[in-house]
Amino acid sequence: MPILTPSGVILGLILGALITWMKPAVPYLFAAITFIGGLGISSNAFVTVIKRPKAIFITLLSTVIIMPLVAWGMANLFFPNQPELITGFILLMSIPTAITGYIWSSIYHGNDALSISLIIITTCLAPIVTPLTVAVLAKTSIEIDTKGLMISMLLMVVIPSLVGILINNMSKGKVTEHIVPSLKPFSKIGLFFIIAINTSQVSERLIADANWGYVPIALSCALLAAIGYPIAHFLGKAAGLSTEEQKSVTFASALRNISSAMVLVIAYFPPQSALPVIFGIVFQQTTCAFMAYALYGRKNPAIK
Repeated sequence: MPILTPSGVILGLILGALITWMKPAVPYLFAAITFIGGLGISSNAFVTVIKRPKAIFITLLSTVIIMPLVAWGMANLFFPNQPELITGFILLMSIPTAITGYIWSSIYHGNDALSISLIIITTCLAPIVTPLTVAVLAKTSIEIDTKGLMISMLLMVVIPSLVGILINNMSKGKVTEHIVPSLKPFSKIGLFFIIAINTSQVSERLIADANWGYVPIALSCALLAAIGYPIAHFLGKAAGLSTEEQKSVTFASALRNISSAMVLVIAYFPPQSALPVIFGIVFQQTTCAFMAYALYGRKNPAIK
């Protein structure tokens, strides 16, 4: 993954407009990945998540309170008197968990049921949490397409996952044992194409407007992305979560649905506010690859 992920970013930047037409395929790739994940989950796993809500509270503490405050503090420290940039950093850490958080958690043998639950919960809270966070910290207001957000989550996460879980339960776990291992590589391949396609959407603007002023913004985005992992990891550890839960909480807290942030920043904010969001897209997955390796080492397929 430390090679595959940055390769996707580089490919997206190089090909740019040549693959932007593939954007409509991204929801289908996400749906296929979450369907494969659902095939490996039993309904009892979700019952366990509900009975042990500590991991959910830790994730909300990290995503809703700690990371937006870290973004606000860092942006004010590095870019004082630049409210547009500060707003962009705050928005970057105010949006819900990314679906790729589930993919990374699955790769590192986290708790799949918990990861999917965290995506759904943070997305459902987004119409309230995101505008409120931006209003309080950035002192400005935005609106969120609640209906569109919910429909996307339904089609990309909820329905594919439920179908996969249903098939798993009907097969009494035989699907998990015999079929899922053969499908797992598709998650990595799908993630590679998702990264490349999403990066291609911002490549033209990023390259055309490139200047040395971008360097501190880019480095700040990379630092902000990296900070989220140890914060969430040690919060989970201090709370006594299991290793699997710690991994799910860490990826859910650090990875954000930046595509949603891009839609919002284009609609409601000046162009400069978009820069942290654009660099967030470029660095998020690459940073994840290296931080996952730093925290959890090389993935051992023998450990589940």
